[in-house]
Amino acid sequence: MKKICLLLFLVVSQLSTAQTTDFLHLMLSVRLDTNEREVVGTVALTFDYKPSPEGKKDSIYLNGIKMHYRMVSLNGEQADFNYDESGIWFTPEKGVLRAKENVVVIHYSCDPLRGIFFVGWDDETGLAKRQIWTQGQGIDHRHWIPYKDDQTDKLTTEMIITFDSAYQVVSNGELLQKSSNQFNPAETVWHYGMRNPQPGYLMMIGIGKYANKQTTSKTGVGLTQYYYPEREEDYPWYYHKNEQIFNFMEKEIGVPFPWVNYKQVPVQDFQHGAMENTTATIFGDFFLVDEHAFNDRNYTYVNAHELAHQWFGNLVTAESSDHHWLHEGFATYYQWLSEKHLYGQDYFDWERYKAAQLVFEASKIDTVPLGNGKAGSSRFYQKGAWVLYMLDKQLGHETFRKVVKHYLENNMYGVVNTETFNKSIKKVTGKDYTTFFERWVKMPGEPVFVVEQFYGDEKKATFQYEHDFASYECSHLKLKGIYNNGADTTIALACSDTMLKPVSRHGGEIIYMHSIALPDTRKNPIKYWQWNSNMSVLAQVDETKPLEMWISQYQHSKALLDRYFAIKALRDFDLKEKQKTLITAFENEQEFFSIRAEALSQLLEDEHKKDDNFMVQALQSNDIQLQKEAIKLAKNPTEEQLKIIADLRNGNSYELRENAIHRSIDPKNPEANQWLMDSTFYSEPGFPGNNVAITALLYRSAFLGDKAALEELKDYTSSGYDFMTRTKAMDALSALKYFDTALVANYFDAVFNLNRTLAREARGHLKVYYQNQEYKNMIDAYISENQKQFSDFEKRLVNLTFGLNLD
Repeated sequence: MKKICLLLFLVVSQLSTAQTTDFLHLMLSVRLDTNEREVVGTVALTFDYKPSPEGKKDSIYLNGIKMHYRMVSLNGEQADFNYDESGIWFTPEKGVLRAKENVVVIHYSCDPLRGIFFVGWDDETGLAKRQIWTQGQGIDHRHWIPYKDDQTDKLTTEMIITFDSAYQVVSNGELLQKSSNQFNPAETVWHYGMRNPQPGYLMMIGIGKYANKQTTSKTGVGLTQYYYPEREEDYPWYYHKNEQIFNFMEKEIGVPFPWVNYKQVPVQDFQHGAMENTTATIFGDFFLVDEHAFNDRNYTYVNAHELAHQWFGNLVTAESSDHHWLHEGFATYYQWLSEKHLYGQDYFDWERYKAAQLVFEASKIDTVPLGNGKAGSSRFYQKGAWVLYMLDKQLGHETFRKVVKHYLENNMYGVVNTETFNKSIKKVTGKDYTTFFERWVKMPGEPVFVVEQFYGDEKKATFQYEHDFASYECSHLKLKGIYNNGADTTIALACSDTMLKPVSRHGGEIIYMHSIALPDTRKNPIKYWQWNSNMSVLAQVDETKPLEMWISQYQHSKALLDRYFAIKALRDFDLKEKQKTLITAFENEQEFFSIRAEALSQLLEDEHKKDDNFMVQALQSNDIQLQKEAIKLAKNPTEEQLKIIADLRNGNSYELRENAIHRSIDPKNPEANQWLMDSTFYSEPGFPGNNVAITALLYRSAFLGDKAALEELKDYTSSGYDFMTRTKAMDALSALKYFDTALVANYFDAVFNLNRTLAREARGHLKVYYQNQEYKNMIDAYISENQKQFSDFEKRLVNLTFGLNLD
């Protein structure tokens, strides 16, 4: 065994490109040292091999970040190898490699900073969950497993994990065997295996103290839901409608669930919302809600999203990041369909609307198209889902389902791109959607239309739009007219270049204008007209039309978004003219909360004409979402409203409780804030993040001078708590402008935490404190005392945070 210089590594890498190595199977046997955060493993990789042209010596390269290699064997014979901080490679002697099923075995160890996370093992409070979990996307498994870390390289896997018997161990696929370690009875050996190939980044291990419930889908798929034993009573809330979601998804997609079983595992301090590892989704335990937190955020949409990935991303996998929308767009769209199934059409449409706003905001920042690896999450997820929604509408839902079925069945366990999906459309429908994908996936931006009605013998609508939008897309944006006699008409836009009038805006920007006349408006007057009914196309449309038309649109449209846009448009009109319509919308208890909240907001805008009874009605509503919107609007609550808000401090939502606490504080009369001692705030502190308790402690410290509350806040910053609790406690202490020597260690522990959100927040707070000379002395003293124990990684963070130069 010997190390090799970088120059030789580059030469060997170039040689290796001439041959083809197809990895088929990975077997990992691993021990995990929680004291040293060390991985000690043996990986066996089975691969087929196609030699390079005669005269070239082949080298096989595997990714492996900063690993220590003890021994490598190839087809049963010890092999020479070389390595650096990025990976390992070996050059077999002639005749050693076979065309089929070669096996390389690597014995190694490592201290990874990414890919696998040891949570809570060094917590001295004894409060933290002790867990180990992995996160491979995009190329992070190479930090703890030496293998070819490429998402397009699919292989079957086996995981053999030896660990303390007091803990549950979860991995991909079937539990093939569970046995006591013959060398240490206190340990258990867990052996999991996958029958079908998966992308390597979807391998997983999850270890913790869990209970679980096992259920079965209608088609007989085994489902296992893990949870914390102490939270058993909340199981119905965080796995709400779990089996219903699975059964809907399998039926809707039309292709049977492609794996042997499905498991879901909550973990602490997860970097993201969840990760769709094949057969074993990991999700952040901040989704372990109770009956109150369920009304603020819940797991049902994440459950559906990650389940959809088992088909879209796991069964068929994008060939590169430029096609990542085929993972996240599909998962998000089927998540929307699941929510439509669970909560109805209005909920579905509101999710589409919120998604569209995220897409439009992304376009204000940059012009990266969806089909680009740098598009960002608002495009990969929300715009990707919107593209599928528009396809669904254009093709018709049953045809769309046939296309998806063809796409999945003809590319199972394979690699796909946008054109692969287009080919399925061609095969099923006979139509080529290349232009559609060119416009919505490869080109940046979304259409922007400004529409205005002109008066005359005929009522006309004139629209204008940005010059770089193809006429093909314009044709899918329709003008809809509703007549007084109840009839309606829909006109598709014809936007050929010869029909468009170029107009130069201020600044030289070119837009195009076109006029359309609704037929028969003199004989049959029009009640109202609208563009892009129910927002069927991902386009920004700014309509200008008379008040009576907006009111008619609200009164007669059955589509949520049409009604919402109509109520929102009333902001441009005087309160006296619109008040009756706003009151009707607000007082309709069957109306969707967002419309009622918008109407309430407008009713409260005019200080001279507003009726405080509207706020009272909203705060006492049975609609929790309306209550939450209302309390945000209660800037200067009346005495009557304050009494209602006092009751909402124990309402059916933690978000509602937290805002009720904010609104209830009397800064001028500290003694009036004794209600902050209410035990409910601490017995039901607010999942996730203990947000209710921390908010109450903040005000106890600020207005009651409660030193015990301050000490509790300080405790919440310690390693015994999850990252959301710690960051919220840091924010509270920052609001109090409080810092002391006891906090320094907690903040540094947070800075070194591998949860990036927590680390970023802690660094930000420490940077601010460092500007204060007293606090700077505390921080410098801590660094001086502990720098010898800092790892290289930790020294880099300290240098980056404080502008130091620790060796």
